[in-house]
Amino acid sequence: MTQKRSHRLMAGLVGILLLAASCGSSDSGAGSSVDSELLAFSLVQANDFTFEADATDPSRGIFHVRTTEPMICTIVWGETEALGNFNNSLAMNGTGIIDHDVVLPGAQAGKTYFFRVQGSTADGNQYRSELATFEFEAVDAGDAGGHDEMIVHGANLALSSSIVEVSSTFGAGWEAKNAIDGDNNTEWASNGDGDDGFITLDLGSVQDVVGVEFLTRSMLNGTATTGMFTITIDDGETLGPFAAGNPADPNLAAIEFTGQQIRFDVETSTGGNVGAIEVRVLAPVDGP
Repeated sequence: MTQKRSHRLMAGLVGILLLAASCGSSDSGAGSSVDSELLAFSLVQANDFTFEADATDPSRGIFHVRTTEPMICTIVWGETEALGNFNNSLAMNGTGIIDHDVVLPGAQAGKTYFFRVQGSTADGNQYRSELATFEFEAVDAGDAGGHDEMIVHGANLALSSSIVEVSSTFGAGWEAKNAIDGDNNTEWASNGDGDDGFITLDLGSVQDVVGVEFLTRSMLNGTATTGMFTITIDDGETLGPFAAGNPADPNLAAIEFTGQQIRFDVETSTGGNVGAIEVRVLAPVDGP
């Protein structure tokens, strides 16, 4: 029974992907084969749609809804009725869930967006909400970013580094290279490594360093969050542990050393698919 249920849910995901392609069109084509097969999302909606700013990352918002039964569910949204952005909960991972907490990369506070929510239940029924709009307020950043101002530093050497080794990757789209691409909308995620997660960078040559940062990835339910990390320099000296940060507060660890290969180890975490949005190795202000 469980296997059949999983197959039905995966089939529903395929259906949602097909629906997403038509989701940006207007309803002027009511009566089409796609619309006639859809049920109102309100039939499986347990609470109101809510939107909020992500306190850990000012460059994105978060969408929440609970459904009355496990569903494969997604939100399609954008600046116009054409929509164009497609996001779902990372906790879903191919199976139906009830609490849908979805990160919306690039959604800005105070701006109005159009959206629809659509999903599929294990029995194969497909649901879609009416086209609507949302906006959310900015959160008070407080002293976020203050750690990054404790020292003056130069370039982020990690951006031109290479990956030597990584504990594991969750799969396509979650590769280790995402941790050194300078993009807060991509992440390296391990495959359930928890406190055993690590990533090793090669700077290409021996470099002077004045600080490091580990911007932890995290699930909205609190799992996969790195609390503390250590670094090991050229398979020798280990420094730390240091507190991990996030895009709103990178929590720079001001340490001076010289080295070429730097291994970041997760020291403590909330378990699960730990990883990093970015790891940074900061040169002196007069460095490269």
